[in-house]
Amino acid sequence: MGNGMKSGSGEDPFADVDAGDGDGESEDEADTVNEAQHDETSVDDGDENSGNSGVSSSGYPWLFTRNNAKDGREMVQFFLQQDTQQLESQAQADLESLVGEEPLVLDIREAAYQVALDQHLDDVADQLREWGYDAE
Repeated sequence: MGNGMKSGSGEDPFADVDAGDGDGESEDEADTVNEAQHDETSVDDGDENSGNSGVSSSGYPWLFTRNNAKDGREMVQFFLQQDTQQLESQAQADLESLVGEEPLVLDIREAAYQVALDQHLDDVADQLREWGYDAE
């Protein structure tokens, strides 16, 4: 804590890291991390296209091959009405019974969105009309 800063998040996380007079191990580790990140990016690119099938390029279900729930997804803003949020909560409970485990809300939203856009576009159009999209 000799840097004049309070203890905690402001501390230098690299204070114990050798500056480079060592055996080059830290450079090798950095190269390995960069290669791993590149490999993950390559895998993610392939997996994004297979999201509809639910199977990654490795043949395993996408749920088991991703690093986290956000892996292979782009962040988009998604605003919901109160009624939709209540419907989502009930659906999450129902889906837990159907699939035998508690699915993440992020997964439920994307699955519902894909199914609606791919298989139930007429129902989506009906809902839009109900909201006034065909009003003249």
